Amino acid sequence: MANNRDDFTENTKRILQGRVGNQCSNPNCRCLTSGPNFHEEKVTTIGIAAHITAASENGPRYNPLLGSKERQHISNGIWLCARCATLIDKDEKSYPIELLQKWKTDAEAACRHELEGIKQLNIEEAKEGWLCGHCHTFVEKGQTICTGCFAEVIYSATGSEINETLGVAYTRGFGFSFILFILIPEIFNNLFKINIPYGWGMGVYALILTAIFVLVAVKYSAFLLRKKYHNSPPRFVRNRNL
Repeated sequence: MANNRDDFTENTKRILQGRVGNQCSNPNCRCLTSGPNFHEEKVTTIGIAAHITAASENGPRYNPLLGSKERQHISNGIWLCARCATLIDKDEKSYPIELLQKWKTDAEAACRHELEGIKQLNIEEAKEGWLCGHCHTFVEKGQTICTGCFAEVIYSATGSEINETLGVAYTRGFGFSFILFILIPEIFNNLFKINIPYGWGMGVYALILTAIFVLVAVKYSAFLLRKKYHNSPPRFVRNRNL
């Protein structure tokens, strides 16, 4: 059966691989595409010289205006890991030609800067953000989901943390009031054989003070919780329970 694909030559594949330092060109991946095999005389390779526009008719991003030599040309290739190469072809609308060309250009530029020892001003430096602790994907400030591993980006306290903090605050507020208005009078009465009424005889005002103590404890605990996460890097959490 005739092969109608305009495949790259082995030399073209080696050049594509070398121009990006043997790394996947997807900026959210950038994994190494080869490494040691169990057998010391073999190499495990997961890199693919993928076509930006399809190698054959009806393929992803096929361009009928290109000739066979143009489809085989190195300018139509991009070096990717097997996972990313499959992804761009399975979902071609999400990965158009222009995006793949940018991936290629940026990956080669990053490799050149690293080769020359030049610090590159890239998106991680130009924009405010962080690297995900799970997959090292750059997450821009304000982004709530990591696009690399789908971890949730948490900038402040979670609902469970807030509820736990408020619960502790209520306990402390009521505990302080109990000690002040009930326990201390009881201790004084037992030690000195006097008759101090509970609440120091303040009646309803003791309840008002109790409410104030609880409110202060809640407000202060909430302040400390906000301060804890203010201007701090976000947390990257996967499969958490709120």
